[in-house]
Amino acid sequence: MIFINILVYSFMAGLVTGLGALITILIKEPSKKLLSLALGFASGIMIGISTISLIPESMEAGSFTLCFLGFVSGAVFLWLIDVSLPHIHKNETNCDMYMKMGYFIAAGIAFHNLPEGIAIGATNEVSTQLGLYTAISIGIHNIAEGLSIAMPLCMGKVGKIRIIFITTMTGLATLLGTIIGLFMVGVSQGFISFSLAFAAGAMIYISSDELIPHSHSVHSHTANMGIVLGIMLALLLK
Repeated sequence: MIFINILVYSFMAGLVTGLGALITILIKEPSKKLLSLALGFASGIMIGISTISLIPESMEAGSFTLCFLGFVSGAVFLWLIDVSLPHIHKNETNCDMYMKMGYFIAAGIAFHNLPEGIAIGATNEVSTQLGLYTAISIGIHNIAEGLSIAMPLCMGKVGKIRIIFITTMTGLATLLGTIIGLFMVGVSQGFISFSLAFAAGAMIYISSDELIPHSHSVHSHTANMGIVLGIMLALLLK
């Protein structure tokens, strides 16, 4: 029964990512300032979670070597995806740019949600109350992550149903991680350490390569405000 409960909590924590997409769709056409704020906010969350939570937790779960290898692997993996995608550069339309950005954010957050799900499963082994608290915390910022994914996809003219599907499936990586965490926490702390650092590397790459440059190109001051707010949220959810 306890096993089923934590899976339900994890499922709900992942599902609410789609709520962020629904909010974005209701906004319809965001202003330049709002778009810049959202992109900056997404990068702030990713940088904050990576540096405040994922990397320290990776070091604690494993070793410096595992953390280092995981971080580098995550960044290199996203770089390989980036260079393998067709690049239009100067002929790239705004729709193409925002669509690609939305998919990149979704990929990064999916990588991040997997070890977060593992964390839910792992903390549940320590205490069911702690597992529930972890799931609620993750669910709260999953709504913000849904907004971060959906905003550029909307600007890229992606269909509404597809946007909701992408954001929801991204969030449900949390459930997969929880299942892994429930079965592997006692087997391989090294796996958890590597996974946490891998997610951190992927998110730092996305923030640096896509989110920060584009948020500043739209409206620099608002972008800075978004980055600060994102890091503040990451601190509050620590």
